[in-house]
Amino acid sequence: MTPHQMSAIRLMVCDMDGTILDSAKRLSSRTLSAIRAAESERGVATTVCSGRVCAMMGLYVKKLGLKIPFISSNGGAIVDPGTDEVLFQMPLPKDEASALMDFCGRNGFDYCALGPEGGFFSPFSPDGECIKRFNRYNLLSEADGVRPMPLYGIGGASSAVLHKILIFRGDGVTPRVEAFLSGLPGLSYTMSDVTVMDVMAAGVNKGEGVAHLAKIMGVAREHVCVFGDYTNDLPMFREAGTSVAMGNACDEAKAAADFVTASNNDDGVAEFIEKYILNTK
Repeated sequence: MTPHQMSAIRLMVCDMDGTILDSAKRLSSRTLSAIRAAESERGVATTVCSGRVCAMMGLYVKKLGLKIPFISSNGGAIVDPGTDEVLFQMPLPKDEASALMDFCGRNGFDYCALGPEGGFFSPFSPDGECIKRFNRYNLLSEADGVRPMPLYGIGGASSAVLHKILIFRGDGVTPRVEAFLSGLPGLSYTMSDVTVMDVMAAGVNKGEGVAHLAKIMGVAREHVCVFGDYTNDLPMFREAGTSVAMGNACDEAKAAADFVTASNNDDGVAEFIEKYILNTK
Protein backbone atom coordinates (compact mmCIF):
# COMPACT_ATOMS: atom_id res chain seq x y z
CA MET A 1 0.00 0.00 0.00
CA THR A 2 1.31 3.42 -0.95
CA PRO A 3 1.72 6.37 1.47
CA HIS A 4 -1.10 8.10 -0.43
CA GLN A 5 -3.44 5.17 0.18
CA MET A 6 -2.54 5.13 3.87
CA SER A 7 -3.24 8.85 4.13
CA ALA A 8 -6.72 8.16 2.75
CA ILE A 9 -7.70 6.07 5.80
CA ARG A 10 -10.50 7.83 7.67
CA LEU A 11 -11.91 5.10 9.89
CA MET A 12 -10.14 2.41 11.94
CA VAL A 13 -12.19 -0.43 13.42
CA CYS A 14 -10.52 -2.72 15.97
CA ASP A 15 -11.56 -6.06 17.34
CA MET A 16 -11.18 -6.11 21.12
CA ASP A 17 -10.13 -9.43 22.68
CA GLY A 18 -6.82 -10.61 21.25
CA THR A 19 -6.41 -7.38 19.29
CA ILE A 20 -6.69 -4.00 20.98
CA LEU A 21 -6.72 -5.63 24.45
CA ASP A 22 -3.74 -7.54 25.79
CA SER A 23 -4.06 -10.97 27.37
CA ALA A 24 -4.95 -9.40 30.72
CA LYS A 25 -7.83 -7.48 29.01
CA ARG A 26 -6.03 -4.14 29.33
CA LEU A 27 -5.66 -1.19 26.97
CA SER A 28 -2.05 0.00 26.92
CA SER A 29 -1.10 3.67 27.21
CA ARG A 30 0.88 3.34 23.98
CA THR A 31 -2.18 2.13 22.07
CA LEU A 32 -4.37 4.88 23.50
CA SER A 33 -1.77 7.52 22.63
CA ALA A 34 -1.45 6.22 19.06
CA ILE A 35 -5.22 6.24 18.55
CA ARG A 36 -5.55 9.79 19.87
CA ALA A 37 -2.65 10.97 17.72
CA ALA A 38 -4.23 9.42 14.63
CA GLU A 39 -7.42 11.34 15.36
CA SER A 40 -5.84 14.69 16.20
CA GLU A 41 -3.02 14.65 13.64
CA ARG A 42 -4.52 12.70 10.73
CA GLY A 43 -8.28 13.02 11.25
CA VAL A 44 -8.73 9.24 11.57
CA ALA A 45 -11.69 8.17 13.70
CA THR A 46 -11.40 4.92 15.69
CA THR A 47 -13.95 2.55 17.14
CA VAL A 48 -14.28 -1.11 18.10
CA CYS A 49 -16.12 -4.12 16.66
CA SER A 50 -16.46 -6.96 19.14
CA GLY A 51 -18.18 -10.25 19.72
CA ARG A 52 -19.06 -8.86 23.15
CA VAL A 53 -22.55 -7.50 23.73
CA CYS A 54 -22.83 -3.76 24.30
CA ALA A 55 -23.52 -4.24 28.04
CA MET A 56 -20.05 -5.78 28.34
CA MET A 57 -18.19 -2.98 26.53
CA GLY A 58 -18.80 0.08 28.70
CA LEU A 59 -15.44 -0.10 30.46
CA TYR A 60 -13.50 0.02 27.20
CA VAL A 61 -15.79 2.56 25.55
CA LYS A 62 -14.95 4.85 28.48
CA LYS A 63 -11.21 4.17 28.37
CA LEU A 64 -11.07 4.76 24.61
CA GLY A 65 -13.19 7.87 24.87
CA LEU A 66 -15.13 6.80 21.78
CA LYS A 67 -16.85 9.61 19.90
CA ILE A 68 -18.38 7.51 17.12
CA PRO A 69 -20.66 4.45 17.25
CA PHE A 70 -19.24 1.05 18.16
CA ILE A 71 -20.21 -2.42 16.94
CA SER A 72 -21.16 -5.22 19.32
CA SER A 73 -22.35 -8.84 19.12
CA ASN A 74 -20.28 -9.68 16.02
CA GLY A 75 -22.14 -7.03 14.03
CA GLY A 76 -25.54 -7.63 15.61
CA ALA A 77 -25.83 -4.10 17.02
CA ILE A 78 -24.37 -0.63 16.52
CA VAL A 79 -24.52 1.69 19.54
CA ASP A 80 -24.00 5.42 20.08
CA PRO A 81 -21.43 5.73 22.91
CA GLY A 82 -22.76 9.09 24.08
CA THR A 83 -26.42 8.19 24.45
CA ASP A 84 -26.35 4.36 24.53
CA GLU A 85 -28.93 4.47 21.75
CA VAL A 86 -28.99 1.33 19.63
CA LEU A 87 -28.70 2.71 16.08
CA PHE A 88 -28.99 -0.66 14.38
CA GLN A 89 -29.67 -4.19 15.56
CA MET A 90 -30.53 -7.66 14.29
CA PRO A 91 -31.85 -9.55 17.33
CA LEU A 92 -32.27 -13.30 17.52
CA PRO A 93 -35.64 -14.63 16.34
CA LYS A 94 -37.43 -15.50 19.58
CA ASP A 95 -38.81 -18.94 18.71
CA GLU A 96 -35.52 -20.26 17.36
CA ALA A 97 -33.53 -18.71 20.23
CA SER A 98 -35.87 -20.42 22.71
CA ALA A 99 -35.47 -23.75 20.92
CA LEU A 100 -31.68 -23.48 21.08
CA MET A 101 -31.70 -22.53 24.76
CA ASP A 102 -33.99 -25.46 25.54
CA PHE A 103 -31.63 -27.77 23.65
CA CYS A 104 -28.60 -26.46 25.54
CA GLY A 105 -30.38 -26.75 28.87
CA ARG A 106 -31.54 -30.33 28.24
CA ASN A 107 -28.00 -31.34 27.36
CA GLY A 108 -26.34 -29.58 30.29
CA PHE A 109 -24.24 -27.25 28.13
CA ASP A 110 -22.55 -24.20 29.68
CA TYR A 111 -24.29 -21.34 27.86
CA CYS A 112 -25.82 -17.89 28.25
CA ALA A 113 -28.12 -15.54 26.33
CA LEU A 114 -26.97 -11.95 25.88
CA GLY A 115 -28.57 -8.66 24.89
CA PRO A 116 -28.63 -4.94 25.64
CA GLU A 117 -30.26 -5.58 29.05
CA GLY A 118 -27.42 -7.84 30.17
CA GLY A 119 -26.71 -11.56 30.42
CA PHE A 120 -28.98 -14.51 31.25
CA PHE A 121 -27.23 -17.57 32.61
CA SER A 122 -27.90 -21.26 33.08
CA PRO A 123 -26.90 -22.53 35.47
CA PHE A 124 -26.78 -19.27 37.44
CA SER A 125 -23.83 -20.58 39.39
CA PRO A 126 -20.25 -19.47 40.17
CA ASP A 127 -19.08 -22.88 38.97
CA GLY A 128 -19.80 -22.31 35.27
CA GLU A 129 -17.02 -21.03 33.01
CA CYS A 130 -19.58 -18.89 31.21
CA ILE A 131 -20.58 -16.74 34.15
CA LYS A 132 -16.99 -16.57 35.43
CA ARG A 133 -16.08 -14.68 32.25
CA PHE A 134 -18.69 -12.03 32.94
CA ASN A 135 -17.91 -11.82 36.64
CA ARG A 136 -14.30 -11.01 35.73
CA TYR A 137 -15.48 -8.17 33.49
CA ASN A 138 -17.69 -6.81 36.26
CA LEU A 139 -14.81 -6.77 38.71
CA LEU A 140 -12.78 -4.68 36.26
CA SER A 141 -15.74 -2.37 35.62
CA GLU A 142 -16.51 -1.77 39.28
CA ALA A 143 -12.84 -1.04 40.00
CA ASP A 144 -12.96 1.67 37.33
CA GLY A 145 -16.28 3.17 38.38
CA VAL A 146 -18.18 1.82 35.36
CA ARG A 147 -21.63 0.23 35.64
CA PRO A 148 -21.24 -3.56 35.71
CA MET A 149 -23.09 -5.79 33.28
CA PRO A 150 -26.41 -6.94 34.79
CA LEU A 151 -26.50 -10.73 35.32
CA TYR A 152 -29.77 -12.66 35.54
CA GLY A 153 -31.09 -16.18 35.64
CA ILE A 154 -31.99 -17.77 32.32
CA GLY A 155 -35.74 -17.39 32.91
CA GLY A 156 -35.58 -13.69 32.09
CA ALA A 157 -34.29 -14.37 28.58
CA SER A 158 -37.73 -15.33 27.26
CA SER A 159 -38.99 -11.73 27.33
CA ALA A 160 -35.70 -9.95 26.51
CA VAL A 161 -34.23 -8.72 23.24
CA LEU A 162 -31.28 -11.04 22.59
CA HIS A 163 -28.31 -10.36 20.34
CA LYS A 164 -26.51 -13.68 20.76
CA ILE A 165 -26.26 -16.98 22.59
CA LEU A 166 -22.79 -17.99 23.75
CA ILE A 167 -22.03 -21.71 24.17
CA PHE A 168 -18.82 -23.07 25.66
CA ARG A 169 -17.24 -25.79 23.55
CA GLY A 170 -16.80 -28.77 25.86
CA ASP A 171 -16.23 -32.32 24.64
CA GLY A 172 -18.56 -33.10 21.76
CA VAL A 173 -20.54 -29.88 22.16
CA THR A 174 -19.72 -28.22 18.82
CA PRO A 175 -20.91 -30.96 16.42
CA ARG A 176 -24.12 -31.48 18.41
CA VAL A 177 -24.91 -27.76 18.35
CA GLU A 178 -24.03 -27.54 14.65
CA ALA A 179 -26.41 -30.40 13.88
CA PHE A 180 -29.21 -28.77 15.87
CA LEU A 181 -28.63 -25.38 14.23
CA SER A 182 -29.02 -26.97 10.79
CA GLY A 183 -32.74 -27.08 11.54
CA LEU A 184 -32.90 -23.41 12.63
CA PRO A 185 -32.41 -21.29 9.48
CA GLY A 186 -32.95 -18.02 11.36
CA LEU A 187 -29.71 -18.54 13.31
CA SER A 188 -26.03 -18.52 12.31
CA TYR A 189 -22.84 -19.00 14.29
CA THR A 190 -19.17 -18.18 14.40
CA MET A 191 -16.24 -19.00 16.69
CA SER A 192 -15.09 -15.92 18.58
CA ASP A 193 -12.18 -17.83 20.14
CA VAL A 194 -11.13 -21.44 20.67
CA THR A 195 -13.44 -21.90 23.67
CA VAL A 196 -16.85 -20.60 22.55
CA MET A 197 -19.48 -20.61 19.82
CA ASP A 198 -21.34 -17.34 19.19
CA VAL A 199 -24.86 -17.83 17.81
CA MET A 200 -26.50 -14.78 16.18
CA ALA A 201 -29.36 -14.05 13.83
CA ALA A 202 -28.77 -15.31 10.29
CA GLY A 203 -26.88 -12.72 8.26
CA VAL A 204 -25.10 -11.17 11.23
CA ASN A 205 -21.32 -10.90 10.99
CA LYS A 206 -18.63 -8.32 11.64
CA GLY A 207 -18.35 -7.48 7.95
CA GLU A 208 -21.99 -6.44 7.77
CA GLY A 209 -21.50 -4.44 10.96
CA VAL A 210 -18.50 -2.57 9.54
CA ALA A 211 -20.29 -1.94 6.24
CA HIS A 212 -23.33 -0.56 8.07
CA LEU A 213 -21.19 1.64 10.31
CA ALA A 214 -19.25 3.00 7.31
CA LYS A 215 -22.58 3.92 5.71
CA ILE A 216 -23.70 5.70 8.89
CA MET A 217 -20.36 7.55 8.98
CA GLY A 218 -20.36 8.34 5.26
CA VAL A 219 -16.97 6.66 4.80
CA ALA A 220 -16.19 4.69 1.64
CA ARG A 221 -14.95 1.10 1.98
CA GLU A 222 -11.48 1.96 0.67
CA HIS A 223 -11.02 4.46 3.50
CA VAL A 224 -11.65 1.87 6.25
CA CYS A 225 -8.86 -0.01 8.08
CA VAL A 226 -9.71 -2.97 10.34
CA PHE A 227 -7.71 -4.98 12.90
CA GLY A 228 -8.44 -8.53 14.06
CA ASP A 229 -7.08 -11.85 15.24
CA TYR A 230 -9.64 -14.62 14.75
CA THR A 231 -11.94 -16.22 12.19
CA ASN A 232 -14.94 -14.10 13.22
CA ASP A 233 -12.90 -11.09 12.03
CA LEU A 234 -12.58 -12.41 8.46
CA PRO A 235 -15.89 -10.91 7.25
CA MET A 236 -14.76 -7.42 8.25
CA PHE A 237 -11.41 -7.98 6.52
CA ARG A 238 -13.43 -8.39 3.32
CA GLU A 239 -15.36 -5.15 3.92
CA ALA A 240 -12.35 -2.88 4.44
CA GLY A 241 -9.83 -1.26 2.16
CA THR A 242 -7.04 -2.25 4.57
CA SER A 243 -7.01 -5.28 6.88
CA VAL A 244 -4.45 -5.93 9.61
CA ALA A 245 -3.95 -9.21 11.48
CA MET A 246 -2.23 -9.34 14.84
CA GLY A 247 0.97 -11.29 15.39
CA ASN A 248 -1.00 -13.63 17.67
CA ALA A 249 -3.74 -14.10 15.07
CA CYS A 250 -4.87 -17.50 13.79
CA ASP A 251 -3.38 -18.65 10.49
CA GLU A 252 -6.59 -17.94 8.56
CA ALA A 253 -6.62 -14.31 9.68
CA LYS A 254 -2.95 -13.80 8.83
CA ALA A 255 -3.45 -15.30 5.37
CA ALA A 256 -6.45 -13.07 4.66
CA ALA A 257 -4.96 -9.79 5.91
CA ASP A 258 -3.12 -7.12 3.93
CA PHE A 259 -0.68 -6.64 6.83
CA VAL A 260 0.48 -8.56 9.90
CA THR A 261 1.55 -6.43 12.86
CA ALA A 262 2.95 -7.28 16.30
CA SER A 263 0.92 -9.27 18.83
CA ASN A 264 -1.73 -7.84 21.12
CA ASN A 265 0.72 -8.14 24.02
CA ASP A 266 3.28 -6.10 22.06
CA ASP A 267 1.03 -3.18 21.11
CA GLY A 268 0.45 -4.38 17.57
CA VAL A 269 -2.34 -1.88 16.89
CA ALA A 270 -0.12 0.98 18.07
CA GLU A 271 2.81 -0.30 16.03
CA PHE A 272 0.78 -0.24 12.82
CA ILE A 273 -0.64 3.22 13.53
CA GLU A 274 2.78 4.64 14.34
CA LYS A 275 4.39 3.16 11.24
CA TYR A 276 1.73 3.63 8.61
CA ILE A 277 -0.73 6.27 9.84
CA LEU A 278 1.54 8.61 11.77
CA ASN A 279 4.75 7.73 9.87
CA THR A 280 6.83 7.97 13.05
CA LYS A 281 8.72 4.67 12.70
